[in-house]
Amino acid sequence: MDNSSREPIESRRISDQPALRSSSGTIWIVAGGIFLVVIAGVLTAIIVSGTTAVPTAITTIVIAAVLYLILLIARFAFRPGRVRLWVMAAAMIGMAVASLVGLVLCVGAAASGA
Repeated sequence: MDNSSREPIESRRISDQPALRSSSGTIWIVAGGIFLVVIAGVLTAIIVSGTTAVPTAITTIVIAAVLYLILLIARFAFRPGRVRLWVMAAAMIGMAVASLVGLVLCVGAAASGA
């Protein structure tokens, strides 16, 4: 049986994903932008509520926005390739981690202040 028509077995390593190897970076910009809008909406609701969590919510929005700005700068400042994609992925992961920590702190502040 001729196996030449079969496609090679794909690697199961996380670092071998196309989004981290050969992407133009647009997917990171789109995903990061959507994430920023969603997290900003949630944190804006916390700010409008006027609870003791307002400073934490503002700080979290600023951190997420700065990380998105880093993502955008990386897209246009770095040459296409793995380094650019890894920096963009790291910025997106940083946005997620910072937002999660910020939301947990906001919930804790609101619960202790109520």
